[in-house]
Amino acid sequence: MAKFLETQAISSELMKLIKDAKDKIILVSPYLKVNSQIQERLKTKSKIWTLSEIVIIYGKSELKKTELEWIKEIEDLKVIEKNNLHAKCYLNEEKAIICSMNLYDYSQQHNIEMGILISRKEDPEAYQTLIEEINNIKVNGVRKKFDSLNIVEDPSKIARLSSLETNTSFVKGLESKQIELTPYQKLKFQLLKEWRLYQSREEKASAFLVLTDEEIKTIVSNEKLDSNQLYNILPKKKAIKYGDEIFKQLKYAEEYTIGKVVNIWYQDNTNSYDRVKLKNLTSGEEKWYDTTYELPHKDKIIAVKINKSWFNKYLYLDA
Repeated sequence: MAKFLETQAISSELMKLIKDAKDKIILVSPYLKVNSQIQERLKTKSKIWTLSEIVIIYGKSELKKTELEWIKEIEDLKVIEKNNLHAKCYLNEEKAIICSMNLYDYSQQHNIEMGILISRKEDPEAYQTLIEEINNIKVNGVRKKFDSLNIVEDPSKIARLSSLETNTSFVKGLESKQIELTPYQKLKFQLLKEWRLYQSREEKASAFLVLTDEEIKTIVSNEKLDSNQLYNILPKKKAIKYGDEIFKQLKYAEEYTIGKVVNIWYQDNTNSYDRVKLKNLTSGEEKWYDTTYELPHKDKIIAVKINKSWFNKYLYLDA
């Protein structure tokens, strides 16, 4: 059941919310001006490496040097800018505060503020709706990075999402342009999406909480991906939890052949099975295969499991 909070109660519950966080801290406020107590709590949480994400979302405004200095001290803090943001809400994985209060001292000490506290356990629908709205803001906001205390906007917006790190040369190289996937990368993307759906159902959670599309794109675009690279792409906790399965799915892609459907032939008196003529995009070879699967569309790029002369499970790799 939601609980009403007055000014001092909001401050108290906010500090408790940050202190008790075990998986995430998300702070949404129009102004990126944070009082020293909250700064210290965030630094402590960051240093013990127990959270999958620490995120601040703020409205478009000029950031002062004093704010940039403490932000740069928190290695895993993600800062997202969203134009026209006026909402104030603060949450961890179990509770959320929706209120009128900003994060700076004056608001907490001089203003009359009001808010409510909701619980994921007692108010599941409200909490989940809030999470979905915040994720919508993340996707449509701009992830900020900091260089010599100057803000640099990420033009490709790859760094929009909370879980994408920007501290490796690989990711920095992607920031200047949208990621264009090769057919083989598209195959790995599809396999990871299938696994993500299965995993999200197992965890009874939204798929994007397992992996976002942008995280998957960054993973499959790195041809020399290893554990160290994965740790730079994903939050540490997520990389530890899903790393082995991610590499397993990427390895699984090697079982597929990528080709273009040149022609199809339905079963007749001559052939006992439907047939597919496939052009192997690696070797250039064109060959007919028997299949018991639904025939693919002609001229499409696909990834297919081939067993000698048999055309088996396949995935479309183009629209």
